Amino acid sequence: MEVVKIEAQKRTDLGKKAAKTLRNQGQIPCNLYGGKENLNFYAPYASFRSLIFTPDFKLAEITVDGKTYRAILKDLQANPVNEHINHLDFQELVEDRKVKVHVPLKFTGTPIAAAMGGKVEQTMRKLTVLALPKDLPSVITMDVSDMDFGSIKRIKELSLPGVEILHSPNIPVARLMVTRAVKEEAAAAPVAAAAPAAAGAAKPAAAAPPAKK
Repeated sequence: MEVVKIEAQKRTDLGKKAAKTLRNQGQIPCNLYGGKENLNFYAPYASFRSLIFTPDFKLAEITVDGKTYRAILKDLQANPVNEHINHLDFQELVEDRKVKVHVPLKFTGTPIAAAMGGKVEQTMRKLTVLALPKDLPSVITMDVSDMDFGSIKRIKELSLPGVEILHSPNIPVARLMVTRAVKEEAAAAPVAAAAPAAAGAAKPAAAAPPAKK
């Protein structure tokens, strides 16, 4: 699993004015909880970019006063007007304590119906799971190579050691659909086939020669 290293400084002034001053200086006020004690700190905005602006699930290693904490990003507060980040909350990972996270779901393999115009529709991009820190997956994969037209893959078909998936087992995560182009082609085929037949039926019969007197 990818880890983002963050060099941070401890916050001593927790007032709103101090937090605003930090943001004006390009720093992001943060809070770390879930361990033996809560920790208030700050770090440059650039330190968090690869952790925030990504669909991937990553861990953070936050170093403050020479001590390093392993954590996950739990909440992001942004300005509703300019979308600037105001505050970040992190949960410290404790070895024997399970944590709830959102992990990306990705498909592998090519469906057998792909050659005939089939396309996989992904109905869930991320799954919520509960696991100990040592069992946390960076991504959950599902093989869709055996899917044919009308096939559906559900949560219950996923199995990860030490990981509890917090969704109903019958929720669909993938469907094998027919693309619009294939549907239009199939609809046009009978019309195209019927056109020559209709043209032949509409052709007038040859006139009989006039009778001899």
